[in-house]
Amino acid sequence: MSTTAATDYKSATITGKSFVVTWLLSLFLGGLGIDRFYLGKIGTGVLKLLTGGGFGIWALVDLIITLTGNQKDKQGRPLEGYKQNRKTAWIVTAIVWVLNVILSVVMVFTLTTVVVAAVEENEAAAETNNTMPAPTYSAPAQAAPPAPAAPAVPKSDDRAQALSSAQFFSDDMHMSKAAIFDQLGSEYGKYTPEAAQYAVDNITADYKTNALEYAKILQEELSLPTEELREQLASTSQYGAKFTPEEADYAIENLK
Repeated sequence: MSTTAATDYKSATITGKSFVVTWLLSLFLGGLGIDRFYLGKIGTGVLKLLTGGGFGIWALVDLIITLTGNQKDKQGRPLEGYKQNRKTAWIVTAIVWVLNVILSVVMVFTLTTVVVAAVEENEAAAETNNTMPAPTYSAPAQAAPPAPAAPAVPKSDDRAQALSSAQFFSDDMHMSKAAIFDQLGSEYGKYTPEAAQYAVDNITADYKTNALEYAKILQEELSLPTEELREQLASTSQYGAKFTPEEADYAIENLK
């Protein structure tokens, strides 16, 4: 075997990325996309972070892919140490899942108990108040002056911040106009509808190019058939990309 062939074979079969590290990051910090940052997949790592691990679904899928030995680094190389540690990883993961289920049941039971106790206490207090004579009050000699109102935050600042966030979502996340609007108004963005609308109306964005770049990410990560990829791009569901049909068609036509 030649030196070049040996080097290619070694780089294709050995990687500096550890299976154990990837598995632990995926198990405990998968919702933040830390496992993908570790593997060098920065773009999808940021996307995973902003969507809360794909609302939990993406984080679970990545964990399963890692546990089954199908996770690769950015160069498509397998993780080191999978065969030696896969059994331990499965056992520990199962234990963590069981403990999470038990903890969830305990928390639900405790919360239910607290709520029931609070309701019973309020009912008892209401019954006590109903049996007591109504108190008499004397008018105050002089009303206290009203407290000064807090200064309102200028709307222009809110719009400027929303515009900056929207430009980031377009340039770095390749999101559609509708998806950017939803993201700005979500629990992560917390902008007013007016500020979000101002932002999407004033950013500099080529949504056809965004659709193409987003399609490349989906094709790399999920390997979807063409029609399913088109549907995902044009989907207006909660998890859809929300590109227009024209933008989705452009992405499919130009995807290599």
